[in-house]
Amino acid sequence: MRILYLEDNAEDANLVQRYVRTTPHELVVVGTADDAWAAAHEYFDLILVDVMIGQDRSGFDFAQALRQHQVQQPIVAVTALSTPQDVAYCQQVGFDYVLVKPYSVSDLASLIEQAGG
Repeated sequence: MRILYLEDNAEDANLVQRYVRTTPHELVVVGTADDAWAAAHEYFDLILVDVMIGQDRSGFDFAQALRQHQVQQPIVAVTALSTPQDVAYCQQVGFDYVLVKPYSVSDLASLIEQAGG
């Protein structure tokens, strides 16, 4: 499975990279929404999106725009924003799943498997 991960925090990206290296999956990590848009022209089976990029919530905009462009693959919000309102907004803009930070590697593995891995 090919996975795109929009994440601006190098430590968070490294955690996911270390896990994915132990699997048959392929991971592409990008640090900005612009880089994610460029990468999204390729096919990915799963898209992970950090909601907070820098000081704003541009991950919400990215997910919503993917859905407006008819992207059907599962999109996962990776976020520390975990109130019921935050989770509801994630679903409203087009996320299929929410992975709440901090998360364990087993949480990540379960989510990837659940989303189609």
